[in-house]
Amino acid sequence: MLYDAEKKQEMLDALNSRVSSIVDVCVALIEVGYIPNRAKFDKLSWSSIMINAMENIDVLSVEQHNKIENLYNKVMML
Repeated sequence: MLYDAEKKQEMLDALNSRVSSIVDVCVALIEVGYIPNRAKFDKLSWSSIMINAMENIDVLSVEQHNKIENLYNKVMML
């Protein structure tokens, strides 16, 4: 295994927490009559993509791991 299981789980937990909070905000906005902006849906989409990437990171090469980590950092900054 090229990737540390503990680090992988921490990243997955952070992504799942982020998705959950984005969905909660969107639901709250809709309940009070507002339409969530496109940025919230973009964050949700990228976070969901990253969850799938992180779940399957064990089959990727070291170079791909580095690229996924860079993308993860960028998604978390959105």
